[in-house]
This record gives sequence, structure tokens and C-alpha cells, in this order.
Amino acid sequence: MEAKIDRRQVRQRIDWIRRQQGLSQQQFARELNISQPAVSQYLNRRIPPADVLLRIARLGQTTVEWILTGQKSYLYQSAQQPPAVAEAAPGYDAEWHFFQKMNRLPPEVRQALHLLIDRLVSATPAAPPPNDAGNSDR
Repeated sequence: MEAKIDRRQVRQRIDWIRRQQGLSQQQFARELNISQPAVSQYLNRRIPPADVLLRIARLGQTTVEWILTGQKSYLYQSAQQPPAVAEAAPGYDAEWHFFQKMNRLPPEVRQALHLLIDRLVSATPAAPPPNDAGNSDR
């Protein structure tokens, strides 16, 4: 059965995600890398484009389908998932837990961490690309 998209409910679900994260419209915009007026449009008039919906879904730890329809469906109904989905890349669990912890921090602390990470990255020299044996400058 195909689900119908109710624009008002889509806007309500987006606003619910924003509020669950404890973010103002400005902070929400920053997290999504969009402008605050765009956030206002998405909360009052328009459905966001696909790339923004995906970022909102990831921020809210949900699916684009839930944002659009309020429903969740699963591609694989059996308990056996295909191997490509069943096994995460090495280190994924640790990173996932790290981001889960970060999401529980207050928005102002998360913002401070983002700034700190940006400064650390900009102060750290870039590593050479792997297998740079073909570099003629040596």
C-alpha cells in the first residue's frame, strides 16, 4: 500500500526532530549546513529536497520514509540480512557509540566540540595519500 504524504505532518515531524535534538532553528540550520531561512521554509511551507531530508533523517536517527509518511518499512523482512548489510566495517561500532554520546550532549557543547575539531583539523598537516610511490618530487 502506498503511503500518502501529508505536507503538514512532514513539517511537524521535521520540527519534532529539531526539538528532540534541543536545537533552535539557527542551530538546526548549522547542523544541516543550510540557512536559517531555509529551515523556516521547511517548517512552514515546503518539503526539503532529498539531500536535506537525508541529513535531517540522519540527525534524527530515523529514515526519510518516516519523515515523509510517518511509516517505517524494511527492505529485508527476514531475520537474515544480506552479508553486505549484516557486517559493519572495522571500527564502525566505536565510531557509532562516539556519535551516540555526542548526540546526548547539549547543543552548545556539541557546537564547541565541532569548533575544536575544525581547529584541530586545520592545524594538523594533511597526510600524504597512500601508496604515493609514483611521486616524481622524491
